[in-house]
Amino acid sequence: MVITKRHAVVLKRLYEKGEEFSVSDWEAFDRETLWHLELAGLVKPVGVEMYDLTFSGNILGELLTNMIKEGVLKDPEEWDDSFRWIGSEVISMIRYSKLAQSRVRGEVTKALEERGFAKEGNLTPYAYTLDEIYHASHPRLVVNSKVAEYLRKMVEGPGESSTLPVGGDELLQLEAMRMIAFSVPRSDVYALTGLGQQIRAALRKGLVVTDELILDELILDTVAKAYEGNQLSDFERNALLERGLIDWTGELHPLAEHLYLAWKIYKKGPYLMTPAFQISEDEARLLEVIVKLWKRHEKEDDVFPEPKQIEKAVDWEWKRKDLTVKLALYNLEGFGLLKSREHRHGARRTLVYELTSYGEEVLEDQRKNLRSVTAVGVKSITMTKKEFAAPNVEWYEQARKEGLVSDAAPTSSGRLYARLSVEAERRPLITNTEMKVLRKVPYKAGVFIEDMNLSEEERIALDSLEAKNLVEILPTDVVRLTEAGQLMKRALSAVSDDVEAPVTPLVIRLLQAIRTHGGLQMKEKRIRINPESWKVVEKELGVDPETFDDTVNLARISKFITENALTEAGVALLQAVDELARKEYPWVEVR
Repeated sequence: MVITKRHAVVLKRLYEKGEEFSVSDWEAFDRETLWHLELAGLVKPVGVEMYDLTFSGNILGELLTNMIKEGVLKDPEEWDDSFRWIGSEVISMIRYSKLAQSRVRGEVTKALEERGFAKEGNLTPYAYTLDEIYHASHPRLVVNSKVAEYLRKMVEGPGESSTLPVGGDELLQLEAMRMIAFSVPRSDVYALTGLGQQIRAALRKGLVVTDELILDELILDTVAKAYEGNQLSDFERNALLERGLIDWTGELHPLAEHLYLAWKIYKKGPYLMTPAFQISEDEARLLEVIVKLWKRHEKEDDVFPEPKQIEKAVDWEWKRKDLTVKLALYNLEGFGLLKSREHRHGARRTLVYELTSYGEEVLEDQRKNLRSVTAVGVKSITMTKKEFAAPNVEWYEQARKEGLVSDAAPTSSGRLYARLSVEAERRPLITNTEMKVLRKVPYKAGVFIEDMNLSEEERIALDSLEAKNLVEILPTDVVRLTEAGQLMKRALSAVSDDVEAPVTPLVIRLLQAIRTHGGLQMKEKRIRINPESWKVVEKELGVDPETFDDTVNLARISKFITENALTEAGVALLQAVDELARKEYPWVEVR
């Protein structure tokens, strides 16, 4: 949805008319403006050159008129031609501020105040009405030849808005259809949304769009029908054939998978999550150490990557002040880059680490460019899949610095870490500091980071929690718990303040094994395990006896298990891990 001066003038005129209207005598400029409003779901055709406001259009017209009457806004005729009353960045600012209990801060305050959506540091009722209108309206999807050519020429982002191709009103059409978003508060950075990225990918892979052959909602419906194996009519088959979506045998072209995902986003709803990921330079070096120790093991039987030997092999200045080597190994396992298991050397049994396939991919990337990759850099890419989100300038610059974004598009490294943020199995380490920071974030509402009074160590922990998908930091510096974070906070509620790391990947694996081999007691809301099943649990955990005993003791100290059962806190921890594993629509790469 985008409302500039030209759109507000037409909207106000139509609302005051209060009935269906003819556009037979309208100039081309006003017809273009009307088209943008139709694409945004605010007006609809009701006959030959006859239009009417939709329900959302009527409410928005009423909102605009009331704000003018009450002196909050000037009449649109007096607005500057470049003034954007409503755009993706405005919707973002309102949504983010709602999560902060309606409070606004910094540059966002000025941006919303001049639009009538904030006053005295808080959102106005007008902002809430606009948010409801945006949620209720459903945009159209019509890609004509000019929009198609513009999409083919542009880069998907994130990138600087100043680098966008010069065109006519294609950008306004894209924003009306929710296919592009701009950063808060000044629209300095752009990014195609998930919908926009998938349609652009289809166009660049050969989708035919001409003046006569447009891409619209009906074509998306037909693609979905074919993709799901339903019978097509001759008319539908011909429509797909003309656009290069099927061949003469009826086989779907590979580009159709992009339009099938676009259909899901358009019909069933946009992506809602902003997954993140991180790895420090020290942790990347540990991956290399583990590989080298296994290489030495081929010739030296007593050399292998157990924690003691790994720590001894660290021959550089350790920079990661918030993690010891032992905790860093847990952290790498928590991000799905390592797996631990028992290793036998003679009569000795010990814990060793191996790289997962994801760990091997990360090591290959880090060998080309050893550096830390942050949650901020990764989410600058993943957030663009959402409906109205683009990274702010600082996040975008961080992604560029880390080599995740270049020339207004994700690099191969950026795509790797964005993919890992979704695919890698999470069994997160939670340190003592992370636990304390998690407790400071309100259960439901968001909070400004500056109001949390965090120490330097706690601020690092907050970023780490975001990388673990337990909190989300918004472009307005508001932090909130994710659904997994809410469950994790509940799980940690009874843990003592002096536990170094109450949650480790091994603790999670232990609890998962108990859940598998135990039985739910409905009355107690606990999962109980028979004494004889402990051996099965130990075997499934697959670690040496000393590590197993240490893990069980930690789980008891953290109050996740009793002598023979999972506690409610333990169940909540497993629910948090299950939530971390929940996936949205599988993403189709757009490179």
